[in-house]
Amino acid sequence: MSTGLKAGRASTPWRPVAIYAVVAGLWIILSDVLLAGLVRGLGDFVQVQVLKGWLYVAATSVLLYALIRKDTAALRESEARHRASLESMADALFLVDSHGRIVEANKAVLTLFGLEAAGMPTELQRFIELLDIRHPDGSPVAWDALPSQRALKGETVREQELLARRSNGALLHISATASPVVTDMGQVPELAVVVLRDLTELKRLERMRDEFLSTAAHELRTPITTIKGYAQLLDRWTPGGHEPREGKAFRILNRQSDRLTQLVQELLEVSRLQLGRLALRRQRFELGELVADVLERMQGVSSRHRLVLHQEGPVFVDADRERIDQVLVNLFDNAIKYSPEGGDIEVRVASREGTGVVSIRDPGMGIPKERQGQLFERFYRAHAGLESDRGGMGIGLHLSEQIVQRHGGRIWFESEPGKGSTFSFSLALVQQAAQEHEHEARV
Repeated sequence: MSTGLKAGRASTPWRPVAIYAVVAGLWIILSDVLLAGLVRGLGDFVQVQVLKGWLYVAATSVLLYALIRKDTAALRESEARHRASLESMADALFLVDSHGRIVEANKAVLTLFGLEAAGMPTELQRFIELLDIRHPDGSPVAWDALPSQRALKGETVREQELLARRSNGALLHISATASPVVTDMGQVPELAVVVLRDLTELKRLERMRDEFLSTAAHELRTPITTIKGYAQLLDRWTPGGHEPREGKAFRILNRQSDRLTQLVQELLEVSRLQLGRLALRRQRFELGELVADVLERMQGVSSRHRLVLHQEGPVFVDADRERIDQVLVNLFDNAIKYSPEGGDIEVRVASREGTGVVSIRDPGMGIPKERQGQLFERFYRAHAGLESDRGGMGIGLHLSEQIVQRHGGRIWFESEPGKGSTFSFSLALVQQAAQEHEHEARV
């Protein structure tokens, strides 16, 4: 189909040209032959030829005028449709050329930034300065890091979050998507199209939600602590209960109170993360020792699993010990939870290319392929709705990812349905601490 379309488009311009050439040739030849037979005198022949030429020019001019008018009308109609399409967009859109000029913009840009009175700047640099475009952390955006400039290098930028200020000083959260306008494959783009979307209201609602979660988590901690306290008090007053079932009830109350406390604590941690209130208390420590400590505590969680530690020498890191402990507990808990048949859970601690790496491999059910891409999203549960669902709020992995990233590390996984999963994370090594440890060992 594409070949036929190309052939049709290529032959179309030549058809009127060929017809015009044939008609013009026939007119010249036939009119000269006719005039030679009708006009005898040389003077009369010359006058008639001149008249014929003027008639030909007049007819050609009328034809050209009609063609130009038709093409101009079609061009104006196309331009009007193009402009109407741009103006009907709810998102702000503008085009930037390779010289840093804004060549076109819709009204939504003016409305979004309150520039109706001042008008749209023609220079991108002026536009950036006028709106005080910054990264979400408040740092300035380098020229080469602007979405438009990245797009002019051939990159497609998707939903880059930025901060901007309206003409009245109000702070805006915006999302920028930029794409290169490519006319011929292999050529450097000369234009970039940038689409801006206002995220301010969405960010406000997200902040309200996180504030609510934080408040709710704080308020829930007191009644949970009270319930647990009275359950323990009753158990001390009447150890084992008056009847065997009472003792069982006390144990269930204690266990479920602990579970509820953990869920509330996770909610509180997530809200702290989103609100930027999660502080890190860094210290130098040996990662393998922490892993061994957590492994020993988690070994008692399930009698059907055996936790095995493999370590290749000391691994010193500079991190928040409690937060990394939290990450390890989450990963161990998932490994146990999603390998219900039991078996060995292998843990490896090693140094790799300047980082300390911890890997936890379980022999469990694995993660469905189609659900792996969203695994670290907040409140996402990969097994939700499946027979393999083990409950939970979908917070643990998201929280673990955020903690590791706050340390400058990364977290990843490999999983095959039915064959288990391996979760790993890395933290930067502290070479100085390792050298000090080696020196102390020699002494």
